[in-house]
This record gives sequence, C-alpha cells and structure tokens, in this order.
Amino acid sequence: MLISLILGVASFSFSFAGFGYGLIAVPLLALILPIKLAVAIQFPLTFPLFFINTYRYGHRISWTEIKPFFLGAAIAVLFGAFSFHWFSEIVMKRTLAMFTVISILTARYSMGEKFLHRIAETVPGGAFLGVLSGWFMGAYTAGGPPAVIYAAAKFPDTEKAKGMLSVYFLLVGLGLLVLFLFNGVLSLNTLKQSVPHFPAVIFGFLLGDIFQKKVSRKGYMRGVHLLLFLAAILLSFSN
Repeated sequence: MLISLILGVASFSFSFAGFGYGLIAVPLLALILPIKLAVAIQFPLTFPLFFINTYRYGHRISWTEIKPFFLGAAIAVLFGAFSFHWFSEIVMKRTLAMFTVISILTARYSMGEKFLHRIAETVPGGAFLGVLSGWFMGAYTAGGPPAVIYAAAKFPDTEKAKGMLSVYFLLVGLGLLVLFLFNGVLSLNTLKQSVPHFPAVIFGFLLGDIFQKKVSRKGYMRGVHLLLFLAAILLSFSN
C-alpha cells in the first residue's frame, strides 16, 4: 500500500510538471526498500508515462528546435558513463545542485527568465545545457535538472516543454533499460513486483493531468521550480 502511494505521488508530479517521477519515487522507496530494489520496482512503470506524454505532446516540437540540446547530450552521455571515477561524486552532485538553485532564482524574476530564454534559444546555450544533462545522466543518472531548465526556458508553451522532456526521458530510459538488464538491476522477479502498483501510477497520472489543466503558466512554473529545488536538496545530501 505504501509503495503504491509513493508511486502514485511520483506519477502525479510527472503528469503535472513533465518530470519528477524518479526524483520522488527512488528516494522515498529507498527509505523502506534496498536501493537496488527501489530502482527496479519503479523503473518499468516509467515507460507508460513516457510513451503517453510523448504521444500527446511530442508532435508539438521539431527536431530543429531541440537539435543542439540533444546532440550535446548524446555526445556527453558517452563520456559521462566512463568518467564517473575521474571526479568526486559528492562534489559533482553539489555543483549541479548549486547550478540548479541559481537557475531557479534567476528564473523567478522576469529579467532572469528572459535571460534564460535567450540562452536556451542559442545553439551554444542549448548545446551547453545538453552537455551538462548528458554528462550527469551518463555518470550519475542525475541529468534531469539541466533538461528541465532548458525546456522551461526555451518553450513558454508548457505542452511543448513536456513534449521535449518526454522524448528526452524516453530515449534516456531506453538506454538505462539496456544497462539495468545488463547489470542485473532488472529481472523478471522485479517486474512481477512492479505490476501490482501500475493502477496507482495511472491514477496519479490522471489526477495530475486534471490538476495541471486548472493552473496557469505561472502556477505551472511554480510547481516546476519547487520540484527542481527538491532535486537540488536531494543532490546535495545524496552520497
């Protein structure tokens, strides 16, 4: 029951903001389950959410709009996957947390929001955020915040932002699926443990969808910034 509740809250956040499922699910599940099992139980249930949002919002974006970010991420994720032993994980995660907090504070002001939008609109700016996201995704599976900052800054239309994030997380998820199958995190047994929680995930997703339709762009951005701030806290204190 508690596992279903956690996954329902996580899917609510994803449906509302376009991200945040793993951010919420893994740390909370890890309080009651071994971390490896926590990752394994929640992970298969992400794919229906990614596919739904990609189907609903993915057509609203074009490859030309997001090409710098995706190319930067694709190149950096390969280096990140092999470079985690080059740097202290704690220092790197806290650096990402600091970058996230600074970006949130900047975006809270109209001038700062316009500045981030101009950065995201440029090829170098988009590529930089893509490299940052890809690097942390490959090294520590923690590349979500730069991707969210990019999507929120580049697309004033929340549905386009969700479309970009859904496509990105779906592609990253497929890569992680191969990795988790290879290293034994995922198995037929863990899949069987995931399936009973699927109704709670769908219920949370539908509830989040209803809620996000009732809030303005300003309310949506407040929710995004709150989740990003939570991500920064978790990054700062994770080992």
